[in-house]
Amino acid sequence: MDLASIYYLGVTIGLFLIFAAIVARTYSKKYKARGEEPKYRMMDDEHPKETDKGGRDVRRK
Repeated sequence: MDLASIYYLGVTIGLFLIFAAIVARTYSKKYKARGEEPKYRMMDDEHPKETDKGGRDVRRK
């Protein structure tokens, strides 16, 4: 193996390890609750608040 092949193999293995770390962190139970927060926050924004005026859509159709 020449130097370029070793470098290419090293970069490939390095990128694979970074990818594996991202996947492991994404599917980790420790970070699952924090990862789901934006989804539930967005869903809460869809429902009208008690202070809103009946949830009327003010956009013109």
